[in-house]
Amino acid sequence: MDLRPDAKIVIVGAGVFGLSTALHLAKRGYTNIHVFDKQPYDKNGYVYLQGADSASADENKILRASYADRLLYQQLAFQAMGEWEEWNRLIASSPPDSLPWNLTPDVKLWNNCGYLRLSDHYEESERLTQQNFPPEVRHTQYRVSDSQRRADAVKNGIPRSKIDPFGRLKRSLPTDGVLDMTAGFVLASKSCSFALHLCRQAGVYFHLGPEHTLQALNKNGKTVTGIKTANGTEHHADLVLVACGGWTPSIIPQTERLLETTSGSVLSIQLPKHRQDLWHKYSPENFPVWDWKSSGYVPFQNIGGIYGLPRTPDGVVKMAFRGAKWTNYSRQSDGSGRLLSYPVTDLEKVPAEAVRVLRRFCEENMPDLLELDLEYERLCWYTDSVDNSFLIDFVPSTKNLVVASGGSGHGFKFLPVLGERIVDVIEGKNTEYTRLFKWRDVPKGKHNGLEEGPQGWRTLDKQTLAGNKQWRGHESRL
Repeated sequence: MDLRPDAKIVIVGAGVFGLSTALHLAKRGYTNIHVFDKQPYDKNGYVYLQGADSASADENKILRASYADRLLYQQLAFQAMGEWEEWNRLIASSPPDSLPWNLTPDVKLWNNCGYLRLSDHYEESERLTQQNFPPEVRHTQYRVSDSQRRADAVKNGIPRSKIDPFGRLKRSLPTDGVLDMTAGFVLASKSCSFALHLCRQAGVYFHLGPEHTLQALNKNGKTVTGIKTANGTEHHADLVLVACGGWTPSIIPQTERLLETTSGSVLSIQLPKHRQDLWHKYSPENFPVWDWKSSGYVPFQNIGGIYGLPRTPDGVVKMAFRGAKWTNYSRQSDGSGRLLSYPVTDLEKVPAEAVRVLRRFCEENMPDLLELDLEYERLCWYTDSVDNSFLIDFVPSTKNLVVASGGSGHGFKFLPVLGERIVDVIEGKNTEYTRLFKWRDVPKGKHNGLEEGPQGWRTLDKQTLAGNKQWRGHESRL
């Protein structure tokens, strides 16, 4: 698309995809960029407990380049790591009064604490990751079932607790996998606040709060001419980009065959200040990001599809179950009339199966956490694509409308760099990434669970919900 530098560009959604797009549009010289979101992110700091309900609003997110044989995502992740390092340096060198209210110069957004990918066997996805990692990072990969590599890790200054944080090797339990020291986590809410800050410094305009909720896309025939917001204001635009995460399929009906709104189950525990033993154990200096059987969950039969992270600087330990991607078919499509999965963000409990799986894992591997109450339980709503690849393209049969969605639970890490690729799409460039993200035909029979629809077992109306009572073991049926 041929846009003038002063063309008015409206971005709906101030999460990762929207922020990154705005930042890179400004870097390319565009001067009239407007971002709209229903959330007052400038006030709530993208904090879930302050009402922020998007997937981007979270304690932390995993930053990794382990993508099996999906080399373009691997390369983009390694590029992102360099930019996260630069963001850390930028914050550290900033005067305190020049940073957003929820950041100080001592905050590190990106923590390279390592990522331990575990199972009771060596998974094929890990074999492919190791096969495809560039030679220059192979020395950072430690196979936990290899005694020599375990010794190498200790020799290189890596705490033994990162190789065997659950004591499974010590107890001779079936364990295999890799400690990947290129990886770690980022502080999600603070990262979004910093990205918003960078956008504002670059001249991007933000319209945040309930009155700026998208009410409609304005159209003249098949041409999108702007948006209407909840306060009744109509905003003309030369281009509209929708980056609304789990809300996207309900806004752009054409995406409903390619995208499905799903949720993962998140449990968060606040470590008590007096339990300094736990603060020490679960610190990123001593404890890695981890997962267990990331693709090996069998519904209601085993323990898998789970991950967790070290404590945050505030002492919050987060773990999550993504083995089952819950759906909520409660909204009728404006296009086909079919039911769509739609985020329901006010639930204070999660499906009992998620609590069962996480509790069973902790019983065997982190029993000390079962002594503590949950601070909160949350359904974190994503948008899954049919193939787990992003959907970033102009919407077919519509002019001046771009969709940027389909994060599929792995988009956050690309916050500093994804916008560069999205702007390439807007400008009509033909690259490996614009081809990777392009609008595509649905494979024969939907994949990635999208083929189930409202009849599938993952719908919320078929689940019993559970919370702290079940976590603490007060109901034996779990």
